[in-house]
Amino acid sequence: MIALDLDSQIQLLSRIQFLTRFSSNLVQVTGEPGAGKTWLSERYLENWANEPIQSLLICNPSQQDAQHRAIILKQIVRDGVFNEQDSMLQSLDYMLEGRSVHCLVVIDDAQRLSANLIAELWALVTEAQQRDNWQINILLFSLRGKLNKWLHKVSYGQGVKPLELEITPLADNEREMFIEVMMVSRQLDAAQRRALKQKAASLPSLPGALRGLEQQETAAMEEKKRRSPLPLILLVVLLLALGGGMVWWALNPQTSTEEAAESVLPDGVKELSAILDEKEKEMAAQQGEGESGEQSLNANAEVNDDDVALPDSPSVEGMTVGRRDENRRIVVPDRVVDAIIDEQAVGGDGTNAVEEPLIPELVPPAETTVRVEPTQPEATAEVVTEETEAVAPLSPPTSNADVPLANQLLLTVPESRYALQLAALQSKQAVTEFLQEYAITDRALVYETRRNGEPWFMVLLGDYPSVAEARRAELQLPANIQALTPWAKSFAQIHKEIGLVN
Repeated sequence: MIALDLDSQIQLLSRIQFLTRFSSNLVQVTGEPGAGKTWLSERYLENWANEPIQSLLICNPSQQDAQHRAIILKQIVRDGVFNEQDSMLQSLDYMLEGRSVHCLVVIDDAQRLSANLIAELWALVTEAQQRDNWQINILLFSLRGKLNKWLHKVSYGQGVKPLELEITPLADNEREMFIEVMMVSRQLDAAQRRALKQKAASLPSLPGALRGLEQQETAAMEEKKRRSPLPLILLVVLLLALGGGMVWWALNPQTSTEEAAESVLPDGVKELSAILDEKEKEMAAQQGEGESGEQSLNANAEVNDDDVALPDSPSVEGMTVGRRDENRRIVVPDRVVDAIIDEQAVGGDGTNAVEEPLIPELVPPAETTVRVEPTQPEATAEVVTEETEAVAPLSPPTSNADVPLANQLLLTVPESRYALQLAALQSKQAVTEFLQEYAITDRALVYETRRNGEPWFMVLLGDYPSVAEARRAELQLPANIQALTPWAKSFAQIHKEIGLVN
């Protein structure tokens, strides 16, 4: 799935990070089917979780409580020995033997947990709140309203209650961004884009529902492939049988007619084979007489030497076949047509979409040098090259001695624009080596941010008005840079990360 920086999802992940940073809590994250609970749980563990020990449980209908306990405890305590029938609090207390623990437990599809296991998880959190050297946070990603009954029972009469966060549907601008990125990743033409937008208009603003469009098309294609070839085989067999019957019917009456004719020939009438033999003999005799006469004529003929000169080269004046036609046929590639349509959709006339000549043979040769008269110092030389590159209006200073930071320069870019992030490094020396390795020192922008109190340096490329433009620019990058899997990042998020330095 393509990573997107959606404001609603970023706010939710930031709130979860804040709730689990300083104390132990049990947080329930709920949402409708298709709201993206599984993707958010994985994204939080990958980029937002700060706990040194992390555990992930994806509930399966066929699993029992003992299996759930074993999966969680094995990830918290490596090579620990415990009884799967004991509660998680007893097993964890026995394995730690008074040592401290700081861990995060993420459970996806938590509505499949039993009431006993939910009670054990709540007891584990409440015990961690009483101990100074324990910090245990539990995140339950479940369907809306499925766990409220059991969580209310286990926390009844206590001063602390479980927390609940809800995944809201996508906003209108997030929905459009999601559809645009999905179309760019699939490289659809204009007609397919319109059809996809028409189908998406009737769906709810949930990531799972919108992603279901691609799954429906894939399922339809697989269903066509799985269709049984038996009807086609039966049709072929039937056609072969009909063809064989027609051939037999055409040959059988002719044979019977010949046999009947031979059987009813009267006396004194020659058979057909005898008549054919006589005709062949007569033709052979006539051919022999013709050959003897031709030989006698050749013997008496005189041999004349033909010394007439060959005619001159034929004139092609007025001929149409093979004549070179000065009018050229221009074939416009599909991607150029799509670019023209996209520019016209935002109010342009389509002329800026074509950045390279359609016929390479018609491109004038590049001039690398221009002679400048000494008497005209104000004249400037212009070098024409054929390479066009999608660069951003921002131009970073170049320096090999030290990496220049563009924090202040990037803050001047509107938050509605996007850039391509290539890497996140922890030292300026690593940034310098990275820029030199990929030969992008004069194109990339580097800014500093903070993560867990440590400095990080982000390498950016480009300045684009939309996610779609950023994805198109990614396809034009060299192969070694595309192998880094750049991803579109909004300047709104970039500004937030720069603000962490101050």
